[in-house]
Amino acid sequence: MSTTLRGTAPRRARRPLARTAAALTLSLALSWGATACSGDGDEPAGDRTAGQRHTTAAPAPEGPLPTTTTIGRVTGRLAADRRRPLKRQVARVVDGWLDAAYVGGDFPRVGGFRQAFPGFSSGAKDEARRDLRLMTNVGIAGRITGVDVRRRELRLDVLAVRGRPAGVTARVLLVFETEGDVRRRDRVAGRLYLTWRNGGWQVFGYDVSRGRAR
Repeated sequence: MSTTLRGTAPRRARRPLARTAAALTLSLALSWGATACSGDGDEPAGDRTAGQRHTTAAPAPEGPLPTTTTIGRVTGRLAADRRRPLKRQVARVVDGWLDAAYVGGDFPRVGGFRQAFPGFSSGAKDEARRDLRLMTNVGIAGRITGVDVRRRELRLDVLAVRGRPAGVTARVLLVFETEGDVRRRDRVAGRLYLTWRNGGWQVFGYDVSRGRAR
């Protein structure tokens, strides 16, 4: 995949889904807010016993380094007892992508990367599959023997409606080193746009870049 990365300049994907993310999130938030008091089972979970800390680590299923998750800017009111479960739920979605796309599983390997987006909407999956060499390790997975994660961070900017999270911009940073025929340090960074849909958080757009890390 080294041929796709020219020097240290990052490759970037900014899809139409991502460009319209703010408007979509606001629209979804307003429509969700109109029914937020219905009490159905599809509401984002609350955790009334959660502490006051605003930083947590969501364990990565296969990576040696857990994702450090923090709450950034909050638009609207979001109580502390709703922040901890929000971080856990969103980190689980993001980790599902990072592990399947970049750092999880055995190497070397080929194939399987088109299924690397379990928490994405159908439209976002289609876009990500068109950006497969950027959004996964498909270009180098057959030539590496392992991945060592150096940084794995997630900051959540939240839109809250009537005290509940309705939309999230997840700012992702992943730095990892590869071993084998391709030995280098890569940096994946950007934003994922999520909304609550069908009983869980789902990515509906993204703005992601990838390049060499120093």
